[in-house]
Amino acid sequence: MARPTARPMTRAWAALVVLLAGGFLPPLDFFIVNVALSSIQESLGASPAELQLVISAYASAYAVFLITGGRLGDLYGRRRCFLSGLVGFTVASLGCGLAPSAPVLLVSRFVQGASAAIIQPQVLGSIRALFPEERALARAMNAYGIMMGMAGAIGQFSGGALIQWNLDGLGWRTVFLLPLPVCALILLLGARLVPETGRGGAVKLDLLGAALITLSLAAVVVPLSEGRQQGWPAWVFAALASVVPLVWAFLTWEARLRRTGGMPLVDLTLFRIPSFRRGVLVATLFFFTTSFYLLFGLYQQEGRGVEPLQTGLAIVPYGVGLFVGPLLTAPLVALRPRLLVIGMSIQVAFYILIGVLVAAGIEGPSLPAAVFLAGLGQGIAFPRLFATVLGDVPPAQAGVAAGITNSALQVGAAVSVAGIGSLFFAVLGDAGGERAYAHAFSFAQWAVSAGLLLGMIIAIPSRRRVGA
Repeated sequence: MARPTARPMTRAWAALVVLLAGGFLPPLDFFIVNVALSSIQESLGASPAELQLVISAYASAYAVFLITGGRLGDLYGRRRCFLSGLVGFTVASLGCGLAPSAPVLLVSRFVQGASAAIIQPQVLGSIRALFPEERALARAMNAYGIMMGMAGAIGQFSGGALIQWNLDGLGWRTVFLLPLPVCALILLLGARLVPETGRGGAVKLDLLGAALITLSLAAVVVPLSEGRQQGWPAWVFAALASVVPLVWAFLTWEARLRRTGGMPLVDLTLFRIPSFRRGVLVATLFFFTTSFYLLFGLYQQEGRGVEPLQTGLAIVPYGVGLFVGPLLTAPLVALRPRLLVIGMSIQVAFYILIGVLVAAGIEGPSLPAAVFLAGLGQGIAFPRLFATVLGDVPPAQAGVAAGITNSALQVGAAVSVAGIGSLFFAVLGDAGGERAYAHAFSFAQWAVSAGLLLGMIIAIPSRRRVGA
């Protein structure tokens, strides 16, 4: 009796390894480029606006297509979409690595982000479908959290290392070209090992719904990503003002489509699930951490004058904490309902401490230790965030639910980078030097901590949920 059960589970875990390898690429690509911007500017003569777009073109495309990418997997097959997204990501990475000019690089980055938005929901949706049992799902989500931690640590370090080592004189281009053999291997293994968990039938995509939700997300993410760099022009506020009517039009259309027997892009009954509804709100606040990565790197490079490799090394303790957190808490079955809050409370405490240490100019092992423990808190919380959001979602809708969750994370990231980034530069003003950057970073870091604290409070489960 054990053998027929064990064999499908062995296949599921083998598929998980391939899925996690594919899911590793989108966050890796985000982190690895951060420390390559100066080299790109020197090589291609990119303007400051174009340099910012190297990041935001990828992040914006990734954010606005996530829900559509998740729904495509639910309707037409997650394996098929996973592999298609990988093909697009590989071609776009090659385009980035060979880009002769800044405009070509920006177009390739946009395609990369859109391809990543197809890949990532299939990873989470497939995990939810392959592991319906709670204990196995928890272990798989821990593995997902470990993968995200590795992406953060490896991305920051390897970006700086590749730039400084300048392999074969390729400079920043190795950031995009080096992952290509890995992409090819994942494609080969994915075609053989990843089962099809979507419907795979001839169901039409809700094109109007996809267009409306994409425009709604773009109206939030693009202005917040670009507004500060462009001095908050009028189009930014016009775009933000259009969000409410766009969301209203989307919700009205989805409800009408459901009443008439169609297949809406987002089944709005998902938001009747309390854990999903609460989890999406927490996810929006959870990725306020994005501004920490960017501003900590800015403080290190611009404030302290640290080289790219040393900047990458300074953030490595955070990635190590992200990696260790899920490993430490995997056996703590009784604490699982509370791990999201426990992890976020640890993260908030040490985020505040990082701000204090930088503001006071305290050097030595204290700051790396605080960075590690902040990452540890996020590593404990991150898998439970997705387990909370997806745990009660029907497997057939896991892809679109994962897309909604990832979109919430990216919207939170855009709000954080725009709002807290603006606070950082407002506090910095025209000042320079390490102390000025330390002062601005500390204020920004405490603002991030406040957002995470609010998310932690919302995440506190009810007694009924803990008992279940």
